[in-house]
Amino acid sequence: MKTLALVILFSIAFVSCQKLADQVETGSPELLGSWIDPQYTDTLVTYTRAENLVENQYGITFETNDKLIQRQNSGWCGTPPISTADYEGTWHWNDSIVNFTVGYWGGTADFTWKIITLNNRKLVVSVLKSEYHEGK
Repeated sequence: MKTLALVILFSIAFVSCQKLADQVETGSPELLGSWIDPQYTDTLVTYTRAENLVENQYGITFETNDKLIQRQNSGWCGTPPISTADYEGTWHWNDSIVNFTVGYWGGTADFTWKIITLNNRKLVVSVLKSEYHEGK
């Protein structure tokens, strides 16, 4: 009987530790992946989930380990045809707030988004901060 109790106790301890290890993932699994086709409505921006970023169109990919890729204009000119480049950055998630820092053609930029809606097809954010730093 004691052996059975010990086996059950160790099984529970193992499963509990396993669950804690699984929860260490950064951010929200729903946010991970590529988001494209921003649609602007008042102060909100709505993105659509995609398998990959689209060539020469804005998009952002949130990766594991706090890494991201933002596809955006590769230069200062916004007149079509637009050429884009992929810029690397870092991100972190706290409750409904996502902060990220990413390069751009002239330096780096810091963003703060408040997540309004997030599911497997749609991401709606309110941009709380967007600061651009030249030459960094």
